[in-house]
Amino acid sequence: MKTLVTGAAGQVGCRLVRQLLERNHEVRGTVLVEDPALERVEGLDIELVAGDLTDGAFTRRAVRGMDAVIHTANLVGPYFENNVRTNLEVARACGEAADALDRYIYVSSSGVFPNNGEVLACAYHPVDEQHPKRPDSEYSLSKLIGEEVAEMVARCTGLRTVIVRPSHVLSGTAIFKQFTVACVCSVLRKAENNPKSELYAGEGRKLWEEVEARAEDPDQPCSVRDLDGRPWYYQPNDARDIAGCLVCALEAPGALDASFNAGAPAPFTFPEGAGMLAEITGREPLEVRLPVRWRYDHDITRAKSWIGYRPRGDLETMMASARAVAGGEYVDYTWEGEAPR
Repeated sequence: MKTLVTGAAGQVGCRLVRQLLERNHEVRGTVLVEDPALERVEGLDIELVAGDLTDGAFTRRAVRGMDAVIHTANLVGPYFENNVRTNLEVARACGEAADALDRYIYVSSSGVFPNNGEVLACAYHPVDEQHPKRPDSEYSLSKLIGEEVAEMVARCTGLRTVIVRPSHVLSGTAIFKQFTVACVCSVLRKAENNPKSELYAGEGRKLWEEVEARAEDPDQPCSVRDLDGRPWYYQPNDARDIAGCLVCALEAPGALDASFNAGAPAPFTFPEGAGMLAEITGREPLEVRLPVRWRYDHDITRAKSWIGYRPRGDLETMMASARAVAGGEYVDYTWEGEAPR
């Protein structure tokens, strides 16, 4: 199958093109002009086209002749207008080519729900595909608009679509930052002024200051439970697993016209994560009990049962991989050479 990957040099895109090549797909990838991440895809047997996806003419040329499009390109941060325009132009181009395309796969985000309860409490846990969508940032809003645009184009043209919603995307050594005092304080600080958050402790109470005051420094591992002893937990995505889910969305007949959450095999608890980080760093974790509980989850039952998604990035695997990356042993573009567990 001839497949276009937008954002081919991105964190997910560079891993996706490798998995597609392994499965004998022909790949065309869009990259930015003078893309700073171009080295991630150098030497691969793919056709690269450089340009601006907000340019409709460029985007139509990129889509032309393809059997499928996987739209991974986006800019994380204050790039709302750019992302919305990009999503619109890619969906438009796919709509114009609907008769030739098997499917258009749009990479959205768990932020459309959102699934972390930091600003607004989740309607329920674990968060599945039926959860109400109430984005709490411009980035997440741009992702939801992308979903709506894809569905609108599908209604008007007959384009077949698939929506994949990854949870927090990690690669390299990023997992090391997730079970630290800095991470815990960041989550608590975000909830401080949001009474509808699952983590709001009451007016005037700054839980993050209480944690920070007990810590050696921001990088200290931090094991967190609530006052009933229940652990905080977190369900991110290894970037290689997101790529794997997108391959499933491309190849599975049951993916068409549906949406799928993508996340780790199961949530990671903070006591587990802090314990592993303590072994790696040789530092004693800070043990914390708080009157609030962070639950960041993403139900992946549908992706597992409908399209055969089988994520490999459990906590132990991601920690071992990050340790190998930190030691310069390999770059985690593929699972080959995965660090021993």
